[in-house]
Amino acid sequence: MKTLLIIDDDALIRDTVSMMLDRAGYKGLCAASSEEGMAMMASNQVALALVDVVLPDRNGLELAFELNQKWPSVPIVLMSGRVSTEADSIKNFNGHFGIKGSIPKPFTLEQLLAAVRSALGE
Repeated sequence: MKTLLIIDDDALIRDTVSMMLDRAGYKGLCAASSEEGMAMMASNQVALALVDVVLPDRNGLELAFELNQKWPSVPIVLMSGRVSTEADSIKNFNGHFGIKGSIPKPFTLEQLLAAVRSALGE
């Protein structure tokens, strides 16, 4: 079972995404901040990181860059409810710095799984 890390400051989003991933056969780990996310990455074998673009303690893109520097083999999917993932500011990063995709919040189970499976190469 692959472990996926969800880094989002919204507890409802974290819990919902974790539940969706668990039902799809993945193990969802949750972190409420970039600092907690970095600690979770260091102490777990994470197959993919789902990172909120807007975090209270740090920009999600900056976090994605640092995750990629420390764990270059771990793909990253950006999530955002405030910034359009179709906007050039987000879309231009797809394929760079470990970022394999982005999804707008709210998203459906199908959208989440499509982004996860694509990023994992499944």
